[in-house]
Amino acid sequence: MFANTADHAQLHPRNALGDITNYLPARDAFEKQESLKYPLDENVDVSLSSLLKKQTENSSAQAPVEILPDPRLIDNSRTSEGNRKRKRLWKDVDSLNHDDPQACSHYAISIMEYLRKAEQTRRASPSYFNRQTDILPRMRLILVDWLVEVSEEFKLSCDTLFQSINYFDRYLSVFKVSRNQLQLVGITSMWVASKFEEVYPPTASEFSYITDYTYRKEELIKMEESILKELNYELAVPTAKTFLRRLLQVCEPNDELHYLSNYLTEVSLMDHKFLAYLPSQIAASAVFLANLMFNQYPWTATLEHYSGYHLKDFSKCLELLNYVLLLTFSRGKKGVFFTLYDKYANEKFLGVSKMQPIPQESIIKYLEKYLDYY
Repeated sequence: MFANTADHAQLHPRNALGDITNYLPARDAFEKQESLKYPLDENVDVSLSSLLKKQTENSSAQAPVEILPDPRLIDNSRTSEGNRKRKRLWKDVDSLNHDDPQACSHYAISIMEYLRKAEQTRRASPSYFNRQTDILPRMRLILVDWLVEVSEEFKLSCDTLFQSINYFDRYLSVFKVSRNQLQLVGITSMWVASKFEEVYPPTASEFSYITDYTYRKEELIKMEESILKELNYELAVPTAKTFLRRLLQVCEPNDELHYLSNYLTEVSLMDHKFLAYLPSQIAASAVFLANLMFNQYPWTATLEHYSGYHLKDFSKCLELLNYVLLLTFSRGKKGVFFTLYDKYANEKFLGVSKMQPIPQESIIKYLEKYLDYY
């Protein structure tokens, strides 16, 4: 955290987001490029034979894409009773945590019920780009990539980052924004979120500095007022990170699975198509995919019980998550929109972003087999 804005020696000079229109192709060309298609374009080789030949820089995080766990295996044991036995296999995690005051186990179920209701109402419109006349989805990608970098520069929590994107998307759902104001909305959303989440949030002057003074302190304050009014001051919102924290408490992961699940959840921030899914569905998809990448049974009876989701409830979200992960992996290798990839390539996170993703066609076939069985 920076002591004051006058001490610029503590801040690393950087280019501001700048004129993001310079990055953009024509609207028609971009919309054609961004449409979700399987398999990926020729720039991303997702064939099983190709991926099996590649070795990641971090061998300890190599994804075993060649063999996925058999969906007929339930907690490592075959059963002919199927779903009936599966429902009896879940573990009462909350009863094991009664002595931990931070677990809130006595009313954890009630808390999650409230959060599941809240996520339905405090979310952005999935189609808000249809009403925005001056901005494109690719501009959002550029901005989110930059906000990840800002959050790392200020050492903000992941919750602050998720809240920032939530405020940003919700604001654009109800208010038309010009492209020259887009960065202002993004950085002000992060300022509001940091004041809500952080013990020592950066000041308006510090956020102004991080934009290379593209926006003055007074402009941030004015935009803050507009954002708060349009959001009706509803700032306490459950995000995918909120639900992920609960699922990780339930499945008791090792460090690699923990970091990979967090990385996958943050990957969802990069694509506006995830606005069509609830935060709890995104968190479930992240845990499922992380387990699958480590060749573990992806969705135990305990996870199904505490999430309230069967795979069929989030399978499309899971397909999209793996697709965007493949794009992020490819971009990270090329140094394009690589901030999130670079963040989790650090040894602090065990380099989980270097892990080879599962080919999209393998994911689709596995899900078909899984859903047919259950």
